[in-house]
Amino acid sequence: MRWLEFLAVDIYAFEITQSPQLVALFALLRMSPFVFLGFFIGALTDIINRKRWLIILTFIVMCVCIATAVAAYHGHASYVVLAVATFVTGIYWVTDMPLRRRLFVDAIDSGSVASASAFDNITNYVTRGVGPICGGLAYQWLGIAGIFSLSAALYLVCLLLALGITQRQVTENRRVSQPKFALGLLLPPISLLKDRSFIIVLGITIVYNEWCFPLVAMVPVMGERDLQLSAAAIGLLSGSEGLGGAVAAMIIGLTANNRSLFTLYYWGPFFYLIFVAALALHLSIGTTAITFIAGGAAAACFSAAQFVLVYLICVGARRVSYQSLSARVPLGCTMPAICLSSLHHSRLFGSWPVKA
Repeated sequence: MRWLEFLAVDIYAFEITQSPQLVALFALLRMSPFVFLGFFIGALTDIINRKRWLIILTFIVMCVCIATAVAAYHGHASYVVLAVATFVTGIYWVTDMPLRRRLFVDAIDSGSVASASAFDNITNYVTRGVGPICGGLAYQWLGIAGIFSLSAALYLVCLLLALGITQRQVTENRRVSQPKFALGLLLPPISLLKDRSFIIVLGITIVYNEWCFPLVAMVPVMGERDLQLSAAAIGLLSGSEGLGGAVAAMIIGLTANNRSLFTLYYWGPFFYLIFVAALALHLSIGTTAITFIAGGAAAACFSAAQFVLVYLICVGARRVSYQSLSARVPLGCTMPAICLSSLHHSRLFGSWPVKA
């Protein structure tokens, strides 16, 4: 759903505005909840019933998609309407790591966390590949109203699945002491900030969010303006990242263990940066597709280890605090990076020859 909406909404935004900056604003709206609400939501999920709130939030975002689809069918899908819908879905995705992934990790044996997380990563990258392709085709055939109708139907499926989560997964590890004051929900524990391993992981995360992830936000602009592609072709191009990520995630799932996680976490962003730099030197349909496939594989290394590394760093009573802050890792640094990528997009790509 996320990648289906991400691509289709950005294509629509570029069609009605012809502005890379306004397209990038949608990405900023998706990320802004991580900045303004991430600290609070990440900590709050340690003391609430995660299953119940997953169901409530899924229901709310489904209703938002239905309302947006109705507005689009009546010709009222303005930039502002889609911006509001994008912001609300951004709030929903803030909860993915502290709610869904916590439920997932708490339900499995600690010795199998690395492999299980890698296979969870497979589903992420398969849908990351299929989502943009379906989004491009659906947008080309059904328009923006069809996109939000499809999203509402998929959120309904998620709601039904969330209702089937067992209570054991929710109540596990609830005996750990929680902060007594509201301020404790917002401030990271001092012991966490002194942990060298966590600070290294945090630094790598900042580099990835600042320099790697913003490329995804510019796919609709690159595809439509620089490469002159249709919506369906842009979906195929964006989906190539999911293809590379899915293959890499399968290999990681079969071979990874807890000791290899940091190696994957470090070298994934490292090679992603190399691929992005190479694309800047020669932009074409072929090089873009190759970059996205290779970048997807590199991103899979990063995402397979991100949550699990923090989960394994801590033990005992510190685990809740570590997990909470890992859900609040500063994705806000992505916001200025996306803004800069839109402002300098023409300077970076538009002034150089584009070859098909």
